[in-house]
Amino acid sequence: MKKLIAKKDNFIQDFQDSLGNTSIKKIAVPGGGTIYAKCEWENPTGSIKDRAAFAMLQEVLEKNENKEELHILEYSGGNLGISLAYQCFELGIKLDLVMSQSTSQSIIDKLESYGATLHFVDKQKGFYGVIEEAIRLSQNDKYTFLYQHQNRTNINTHFNKTGKEIIKQLEHTKIDAWVAAAGTGGSLLGVYKALKKQNDSVELHLVMPEEAPYGSTEPPNSFKKLAGTGGFGLGRKQAFIMEYENDIKQQWLCSYSEALKEMKKFYDETGIKIGTSAAANLKAAKEISCKLGENSTVVTIFPDQGSEEEWNLAFQ
Repeated sequence: MKKLIAKKDNFIQDFQDSLGNTSIKKIAVPGGGTIYAKCEWENPTGSIKDRAAFAMLQEVLEKNENKEELHILEYSGGNLGISLAYQCFELGIKLDLVMSQSTSQSIIDKLESYGATLHFVDKQKGFYGVIEEAIRLSQNDKYTFLYQHQNRTNINTHFNKTGKEIIKQLEHTKIDAWVAAAGTGGSLLGVYKALKKQNDSVELHLVMPEEAPYGSTEPPNSFKKLAGTGGFGLGRKQAFIMEYENDIKQQWLCSYSEALKEMKKFYDETGIKIGTSAAANLKAAKEISCKLGENSTVVTIFPDQGSEEEWNLAFQ
């Protein structure tokens, strides 16, 4: 038992030490100003979701004395699940994840390699259907449900960490606009709160898949779309985004095919791989930068470097 506990403590500290403080890439925009993109693939499992996953899991660990009996339940589109599965595997904690049948096979393989138990939901029900199934399962008392869309630790960690990192890295730079895609809205709004505290006039821009916009009244669909983001359909809205809905300057829509083209273009220009959500963020940031002019500064996020399936399509 002592050996196991020591392993856990070492892992938590090591993970925390390698989390955050990701670099920022400067991108000049012809006809516009400057874009700064935070490279979140530098986190331990390769995505921005490491931040929320670690923070939510640590909150649970701090509140539970019987850590050996913990059984975590959560839902995911991919990256959050990977981070939770890795952490739970290393800590010896049981994990059940609810996912859509449309989840990429490469992600499923990785989750299963970490020993996570997966529950699949008909892809026609959309991501809201995934959340509903997780809520249903959470009625079983054996589970500790993280519930990322309602968990304030999600948004708070991006305010206290991601947002403040950006401010420190861009010290003495006036940030005119913050643009990001949203799944829960945790990073979008957590960072925005931090930036707005520094500069009340900073613009907030939301990026969403053309196939599933925020606030859409259309039914959910199973179309391929930007990874880790999207509206729920049927007029349902993410709680965090609703809180700041009136602050959103514009919602920028990007189709899956447009994102793949932007991924490939950026790779050809820089040799750096970015995922579909990052590509959509970059595409919107470029347009905003051109609107704001040559002296403007636009900040965005590159959540990950993309999945195997995305790059296979991008290189076709």
